[in-house]
Amino acid sequence: MNPEVLVSVRDLHVSFGAVEAVRGLSFDVRKGEVLAVVGESGAGKSLTARALLGMPPRQASVTGSIRMGPSELVGAPRSVRAALWGRQLALVPQDALSALSPVHRVADQLAAAVRSVDEVSRKEARARAESALEEVGIPANRTRAYPHEFSGGMRQRAVIAMALLHSPALVIADEPTTAQDPETQRRLLDLLTHRTEATGTTLVLITHDLPMVRDHADRVLVMYAGRLAEEGPVEEVFTHPRAPYTAGLLASAPLQGRGELRNQPRRTHGIRLPSIPGTPPNPTNLPPGCAFAPRCPLADATRCATAHPEPETHNNRTVACHHWRKLPANSAELYLESV
Repeated sequence: MNPEVLVSVRDLHVSFGAVEAVRGLSFDVRKGEVLAVVGESGAGKSLTARALLGMPPRQASVTGSIRMGPSELVGAPRSVRAALWGRQLALVPQDALSALSPVHRVADQLAAAVRSVDEVSRKEARARAESALEEVGIPANRTRAYPHEFSGGMRQRAVIAMALLHSPALVIADEPTTAQDPETQRRLLDLLTHRTEATGTTLVLITHDLPMVRDHADRVLVMYAGRLAEEGPVEEVFTHPRAPYTAGLLASAPLQGRGELRNQPRRTHGIRLPSIPGTPPNPTNLPPGCAFAPRCPLADATRCATAHPEPETHNNRTVACHHWRKLPANSAELYLESV
């Protein structure tokens, strides 16, 4: 495996009986980067994250390969996966309140997490827990509070602190700021990316928030109907998308303001944004050929309707589309009729 690659995913499938929710997904996670995984609801983002963590739904079948260093995670015994938790793998969940025990003080929960990995005294574990909470902005006089005594933003800071307790190699953040107001979202993502950079931790960010991706990620993986649609450096993908699906997501996102990219049409307050027509397909009844074809302005009735496109890699960009070379320079124009 390339020494710059922390995790290598090849031909990943996550199935529920005959229904494939993730279908042949391949990508790499590089050491020290922030990789964002984006797509509409049902694209397979969270299932991919749970497969990476070795925590797929109980009824799911996972095949393919997920390699982290010498360890193969798909099909590995529970003991192998458990040994990676804390030091190698950690999760920042979407719902911090559900992730924290309501009957234990927050500092006690972090101290227990410390002792689950390191053989230290209760006193040292408590000191490390309180220090970790203070590093994410929770004052010393609040670390002994219960979760219900924290605001939503403070609870999210607490689970960030817990995820980073042992400076793991990889943290997966699954929609980590969904329930927060925009200013709290910005502060939490600034905190998360700052802390992972400070500890040398690689971050995989699962989100549907494209402005967040623009401001915090190095690379972006776009998923549609369980497959890769496009992957590459954030600035290149956002400025010159190659997949019509990516172009539609960008056209419909409010990307004005800090770091606005030149591919985006000029937006004025109160004007409705373009949108992708139709809805994502039901995984139990996918169309033949390219799953995006029924919604795609470039689709034809021959190749697109009968054969799904295989990912093609050119330089540092990967795209799965039969007609990506036909995408206009200002790709947002494909969707302007929807305004």
